[in-house]
Amino acid sequence: MSLGALLRMWRRRALLTQEQLAQRAGLNVRTVRRLENDGLLQPRTTSVLLLAKALDLNGTEQETLNAAAHRHPADPSAPATTGPLAPTATGSPAAARMPVACPPAAGMGTAGIGTARPAVADPRPWTIPRQLPADVAAPGVREREAACVEGRTTTMPEPHRAVVLINGMAGLGKTVLAVHTAHRLAPLFPDGQLFVDLHGHTQATAPVEPAATATVEPMATTPVEPGAALARILRTLGVPTEHIPWHLDDRAALYRSVLADRRLLIVLDDAADEHQLHPLLPAAPGCQVIVTSRQRLTCPGNAQILSLDTLPLTEAITLFTRTTGRDPDTPPDVLAKIVRRCGLLPLAIRIAAVRLQTHPAWNANHLLERLTTDPLAELTAGHQSVTAALNRSYERLPPDHQKTYRLLASTPHPTFPLTTAAALLNTTTPQATRLLDHLVNANLLQEPTPGHYRLHALLHAHASALQPPPDVETTLRLRCRTALLT
Repeated sequence: MSLGALLRMWRRRALLTQEQLAQRAGLNVRTVRRLENDGLLQPRTTSVLLLAKALDLNGTEQETLNAAAHRHPADPSAPATTGPLAPTATGSPAAARMPVACPPAAGMGTAGIGTARPAVADPRPWTIPRQLPADVAAPGVREREAACVEGRTTTMPEPHRAVVLINGMAGLGKTVLAVHTAHRLAPLFPDGQLFVDLHGHTQATAPVEPAATATVEPMATTPVEPGAALARILRTLGVPTEHIPWHLDDRAALYRSVLADRRLLIVLDDAADEHQLHPLLPAAPGCQVIVTSRQRLTCPGNAQILSLDTLPLTEAITLFTRTTGRDPDTPPDVLAKIVRRCGLLPLAIRIAAVRLQTHPAWNANHLLERLTTDPLAELTAGHQSVTAALNRSYERLPPDHQKTYRLLASTPHPTFPLTTAAALLNTTTPQATRLLDHLVNANLLQEPTPGHYRLHALLHAHASALQPPPDVETTLRLRCRTALLT
């Protein structure tokens, strides 16, 4: 059967006129008529793709249509050449997963949609993305948290497992946990896995946009804009750059359309805020999203929120010994003191272990002595640094919250009540509550019980180092307040 005969048969089955089919497919009605009359010797692949989508053809029908479109007109029995509608290795046609027309850009309206050539996916075969970084999680560490994320994905119905939000202070191993869990879940998502670093608190290492430029731009020091992130994802999913809309809402709509028939696992690492995150959340029930952030973010729908804490002592020791790979005879009490000097923080523990590993002349007791003197100064190895990680969290704070963070270093005890903070900040209790809540949401302060707060030991050391030299009057006032509170 010819291409024209197939199109007429399926159009009539769908109870569509030629005009209605043209409008649904985003084509000119004259194109539809010429195709049905076999007037086009070499129909465009994108036109065939759009018609298959508009007619809601199943996989077998799409293969038949593709074969008819690529068959030489002089030889109706000739086999079809390979095209984007050809079946994939899994048996399902690749076109079933390829994006369709872009929504009109903001301000364009709907005029001329029937005659304008729509934005479509690249006709080249779509490459399934496998973007997850290497899994560097240590066995026996964060297994409970990983099981929590994995269990939600494998036991919850699809509409209720879309998003998992992992938050915590810098250095708690959020990315390691997300990547580790994503590797374990990858077989459930045959259409691929995406990893997007949103640089909420880190520097970008390459230009974000435009991708076609040959010059390397300076590293970004601000979070990735959601529109730029969407453009990168859409290009990865097969949408040509020239077909990506400019408006953020249109990019987000196209992103949701592209993912509608796919099962992807998406890791959004280091999200800055909800403004950046929400446009990147797919609507397809077959997609799963794992988000990491230093902020306590919220998400529409039934999202799971997992707030990480420091490691239990046994897991901290396990992480240290597995990372060092030596000193198996170190006394347990020395190992316990080392990881406690690291604040039970995974990043600090890994750095300390690397320091010991790269200094063959050192032993565990020597490392402990150095950590006791100045832990933050010692917790630096290569490009990794606890101080640098905490600096980036601090730099994202507004000035009044930065001041609050610095002043909390003057508390006489790591755990303190709201009244102590209000007196130290020289403000009212309601205002102190608002200031402290912001630090809690940024995971720079803990609230173990309502109205009582705790500053992590490494955060306390970091905040103390940030305090500028105060004048004499400020020093005396601060000492008086501290004396009254002790």
